[in-house]
Amino acid sequence: MTGPAGLTARRSALLRTAGRLGWGVADQGVSSAKNFVLGVFVATTLGAQSLGALGLVLVTYAIVLQAARGLATDPLMVRYTGTEPRTWRSSSAAATAMATVVGVVAGAVCLAGGAVLTRWVSGEGGAAFTALAPCLPVLALQDSYRYAFFAAGRGGAACATDMVWAVSLVLLLPLGAPLGLDGIAWAVVAFGAGAGLSALFAAWQARTLPDPRRVVWWWREHRDLGSRFLGENMTLGVGQQVTVLVVAAVAGLGALGAVRGAEMLIGPVASLLMGISQVAVPEAVRARARGRTALERLCRALSGGLAAVALLWGVLVFVVLPYGLGDRLLGEVWQDAHALLPAVVVGATAGCLHVGPSAGLRALGRADLTLRMQALVTTMYAVLGTAGAAYAGAGGMVWGTAAASCLGAVVWWTALDRAARAALPLPPATALVPAEELDGRVA
Repeated sequence: MTGPAGLTARRSALLRTAGRLGWGVADQGVSSAKNFVLGVFVATTLGAQSLGALGLVLVTYAIVLQAARGLATDPLMVRYTGTEPRTWRSSSAAATAMATVVGVVAGAVCLAGGAVLTRWVSGEGGAAFTALAPCLPVLALQDSYRYAFFAAGRGGAACATDMVWAVSLVLLLPLGAPLGLDGIAWAVVAFGAGAGLSALFAAWQARTLPDPRRVVWWWREHRDLGSRFLGENMTLGVGQQVTVLVVAAVAGLGALGAVRGAEMLIGPVASLLMGISQVAVPEAVRARARGRTALERLCRALSGGLAAVALLWGVLVFVVLPYGLGDRLLGEVWQDAHALLPAVVVGATAGCLHVGPSAGLRALGRADLTLRMQALVTTMYAVLGTAGAAYAGAGGMVWGTAAASCLGAVVWWTALDRAARAALPLPPATALVPAEELDGRVA
């Protein structure tokens, strides 16, 4: 289509894409604010030990979500983005059930871990993990609804779902003290209960419920993607944690604190990146349907736009904060953090360049390549970061990880280029749903 009509159509498509990306950023903002409120509540009312226990809880929660996404919602976004409503509800019923099963299994493991912590390590940590165990199925379910909405292009519904959780959490947290439930266990239970209310609201919006009868079918049909996405997600999540532990052992907690201070200064970039990443794969799937050129154009726009914002924000922080603001924000950590900021900005900017090709490869169904690329990049990150820390402390660490991010960008884009050249047309998503699942039984 050419001429004014074609230009109008392209502008309309661009505005729709920008709107969906905007909802992803807004949803991430609500989610980050919710976690911040929880952390402030625990820090101010329960103290440092409880805050440390909460940190372990949130890390565990994040790992469980990565597992549930790999097996459930990542395949959903690749194969059911943009499908007609009945097909979307049918596939969402199966995917949300799969995510819930992951939460149930993780909850059982968490319960056993809580018992061990209570007996041998820390009563506070044990109480937190014991409280987390029954919450994990609901937490995984709530997250799966969010990603199902993104697959359907309903970012507003995902954001509303998280808003219900945030409001519920704010209302529930103060109720513990009058009831005599003011420890870390209550904070975790309030976190899970808010997620439960949010999941109920999401189910009402989606007009569908998890269908446990279809979990085996979902695994059988999507294990080619699910098993690889699971490996990729766990490699990324666990790999980052291992790197932090190794660097702390090599360079010391003081050096790691300076690195954390520098990373806090570019926190808005991290929130933006996570928000865009939530909707990057569905948008790449939509672009794939229009051909290779459209897919590559979108991937370049995603990576280039994020990298530009990261670089501009980093330069602004580096130039402005030395005029008194840095000391107020970070106190004694500021001087060391400011010295590390250039390397952290370079690493964050290069990391933004990974978003486009990663989404593009997922949209092409190349879970085999994304797993290999993530394993390679995570290995480079760990090796170069640790080597840098051993050679030059915190400065060596951040420049080592920045170099790994830069090399990783080259690796990701090379993989996307080769995969796009070799890509064969993929079947329409509706063809992947058995005929008996389209008879309207899932309302």
